[in-house]
Amino acid sequence: MRVALLTTTQHGHLNPYIPVINALQAAGSEVALLLLSADGGALDDQRREALGKAEVHAIGEVAMAPWSGEPAAIGPMLRKSPVAGRTAEVLRELALDFVLVDSLPVTAAAMAGVEASGTPYGMIWANLGGVCPAEHRRGRWAYDEQVGSYLTEHGVLWSTKTHSARSPLLNLMPTIPALVGDAGVTDDGVQLVGLPGAPGTRGDEVAFAGLAELDPDRPVVFVSFGTIFYRRPELLRSVILGAVATGAQVIAAVGDLAAELKLPDEVITAPYVPQREVLERADVFITHGGYNSVAESIRAATPMLVIPLAVDQPIQATFVTSAGFGTALDPAEVTEVAVAAAVTGLLDPAYGERLQAAQPECGDSAVRIAELVLATVKGEQ
Repeated sequence: MRVALLTTTQHGHLNPYIPVINALQAAGSEVALLLLSADGGALDDQRREALGKAEVHAIGEVAMAPWSGEPAAIGPMLRKSPVAGRTAEVLRELALDFVLVDSLPVTAAAMAGVEASGTPYGMIWANLGGVCPAEHRRGRWAYDEQVGSYLTEHGVLWSTKTHSARSPLLNLMPTIPALVGDAGVTDDGVQLVGLPGAPGTRGDEVAFAGLAELDPDRPVVFVSFGTIFYRRPELLRSVILGAVATGAQVIAAVGDLAAELKLPDEVITAPYVPQREVLERADVFITHGGYNSVAESIRAATPMLVIPLAVDQPIQATFVTSAGFGTALDPAEVTEVAVAAAVTGLLDPAYGERLQAAQPECGDSAVRIAELVLATVKGEQ
């Protein structure tokens, strides 16, 4: 059986799918990774090794900037993109049994190519957009309408309930009922399959000595705005200093901003940290709300302060807040005082208790996804 997974080079997308590729291989499938380079991103040697025997095929490039620019430019950009043709060409050459497509706006041209190739396909999400009611996507409607119009022109199904693409065969959302609750849209074919972020090598592991410096008797606050959205030094500094003001120990992943931030010596900084390991020790996580980070925080039972910065992050903030797994602050509302108050509130044991109660639902989404993909392929044959 030959299957593929299509996604981008972004950490928040590639990270949760490496375990899926490995689970498919463990189940006996030949697996290919169809990869879109996002803003020039590439697959490094460590991540390539984590993919095992999976083939890797480049299918083009996508840029992030247009998705924060003029929405009316999106439709013409998608129609001119060579990605659709290249994707269809690669799929016809590979003669696959099934493709699992990362459903997000920047992969829309690739979705059109998958549809044109005639290869059976399913949809999967690396954020909560696929189950988010349309009313919570008002800030993205102008973009969504452009994407929806483009995809329906190319024969791809479109959910007006969530403003996202759908497969006629398989739609998989790596999340849990405790997070999305009754507000999540699951009545149009989407299956919940557990959270991403289960243990397993994914190729981004780094050494980090900072955990050894911690006092076990003091709370720990971990701050990270991810690998794309962190470059907001004034905001990041205010957030970190607000956490410091609570008396907690602070670990911050700051990319290349450490010198510019001019933080107190007591703050433990690193360009990049082993996030799952740090979250196991943290008492509060201050995050931009990328879904990979949210899922890992839930698995670690670590309450979150979500400060959503762009695209799908307000969606995650909405669900985290409604589930009682954390609170949220609009970036415009961030001050040291506001952050300190939010962190203090999140140390209330009730947050941890709700997160602990959700642990039985977390499961191993990679294994479940592999099972469902293979069952779908067998049903097609």
